[in-house]
Amino acid sequence: MRKINVLPDDVANKIAAGEVVERPFNVVKELVENSLDAGATKIEIELIDGGLSLIKVVDNGLGIDEEDLPLTVQRFATSKITKYEDIFSINSFGFRGEALSAISSVSDFSIKSKGNELRVSFGNIISISPAAYTNGTIVTVKNLFEKVPARHKFLKSPTSEYKEILKYIKHIALLNYNVSFKVINNGKVALNLINDNNLLDRVKKIIGEDYSFIELNFENKVKISGVVTTPDVQKFRKDSILIGVNNRAIKDNLIQQAILQAYHRKLPENRYPIAVLNIEISPDQIDVNVHPAKLFIRFYNSNLLFKDVYKAVESCLKNYDLKNNSKGTSDIPLDELNFGGVKEDEIKYTVDLSNIVDVVEINKEKNTKNNDLNLSYRQTLNKEFKIIGQLFDTVILVEYNNELWLIDQHIAHERVLYEKFMNNADFVSSVYLTEPLLISIDEELVEFCIKNQAKLAKCGIDLEQFGKNVIKINSVPSQFLNKDIEKEIKEFIKNSMESILDNDLNEPIYLNMSCKLAIKAGDKLLEEEMNDIVSNLLKCENPFTCPHGRPIVYKIKKEEIFKKFNRQ
Repeated sequence: MRKINVLPDDVANKIAAGEVVERPFNVVKELVENSLDAGATKIEIELIDGGLSLIKVVDNGLGIDEEDLPLTVQRFATSKITKYEDIFSINSFGFRGEALSAISSVSDFSIKSKGNELRVSFGNIISISPAAYTNGTIVTVKNLFEKVPARHKFLKSPTSEYKEILKYIKHIALLNYNVSFKVINNGKVALNLINDNNLLDRVKKIIGEDYSFIELNFENKVKISGVVTTPDVQKFRKDSILIGVNNRAIKDNLIQQAILQAYHRKLPENRYPIAVLNIEISPDQIDVNVHPAKLFIRFYNSNLLFKDVYKAVESCLKNYDLKNNSKGTSDIPLDELNFGGVKEDEIKYTVDLSNIVDVVEINKEKNTKNNDLNLSYRQTLNKEFKIIGQLFDTVILVEYNNELWLIDQHIAHERVLYEKFMNNADFVSSVYLTEPLLISIDEELVEFCIKNQAKLAKCGIDLEQFGKNVIKINSVPSQFLNKDIEKEIKEFIKNSMESILDNDLNEPIYLNMSCKLAIKAGDKLLEEEMNDIVSNLLKCENPFTCPHGRPIVYKIKKEEIFKKFNRQ
């Protein structure tokens, strides 16, 4: 067995640096968080070669006194805590006293503040000397990992490293909207954010004004603030869900899942919203010391937090008037927002429902509240949509306000029917059979049918029990007449019961019947029928997605079409 040796400090520091400083992004993160802890309201980050040749962070914070300068690069030297218990009530971004020590051990490092400058080269203090007085602190990191080839070879290209840094700066800038951030990359200004009065203003600068955002404010055990997008904004990746805790940019699957659960059935499967949430929570309810780079934290009551985040987003979406406030989307590359994300093509489904007139008003629903809402809504409309025709006997083409809408006829009709069921509208045309149909099914299916007899009757199916494993069908929806009625009934009942067992958040009986009654892809439609579907769709509470979560409408701007013909 080899003898046990105590590692020299310089070797130990370089090994420890690998936990804290894995790439240039980590350096920028630590330095920016130090600036925020110092109360900076202006932070400038300068980069060369993606941070490999130069990272320079300038802030207007409190600065560092001359006698404290040497301690900044000493391991476990910190002004944030004095005893072990302080770790469990952290109010600052940094606290471990490792960041500057780690960074200075793998680079040519200098820190300038209050008329003095400390210079360190790969862990060796070179000098402490007078320097021009600066209002705040300037930290310069050059030649990162140049003398640590084992680490250097794992770095990505300068472009990739720069993109990762920019993602983080945008994330932290969203959570700290009252701070100005400036990024200079290879001599050119890449980002310049002047401090904002509120999060929405900052969101519009970084993400863009073309997205339809809903502001969110919720307070229970924790305070949750932020913005989320309406269901017409749909992303292919989760990278646009940005999370902060006490203004700290973090990654957390639990919070992410709570947000996505709130969008259940509002977005198609494998489509995601844009969200920026900041959770204000008592420091003694979290542990920020579980990850060296502090990218992840631990919550002491994660179940309650999940419920609060879900409730905050769900109630926000529920109270939002989709019809009168929808805006649509743009082509901003949101993959640049979430550090750690990978760029991917996106498809955006959008509907702008402002200023639309009902061409055909039919099937008035019995729900007085909805009728009043529709009447009030119609009174604000002043433009007509125009039915162009039917594409592939499946898609309804609509011209409106210099845009082309492509509407899936089946799922649009399904959404209309589902909301009519939910609003207690009596609209299903049923036919009484000259001879009742006896159907043998499992005992539990019989029990399900009797328990839901009223709902089934509303769907056009009048039935009664006719034995332990038999039901008698007296009437069926007229759409069932030219089909195998027994097969249709069995399939419908089985699917409805399975949906309940799967804890489907929608009303499964109405959902399944809406799907069965809706016109199908491939059905040829008259113009009156297309008008009928579109006008009723626009009265729906959620005209963007079908009850299963699939997108109903895809919109193309006139300018996009004209570009294809070189017509600018």
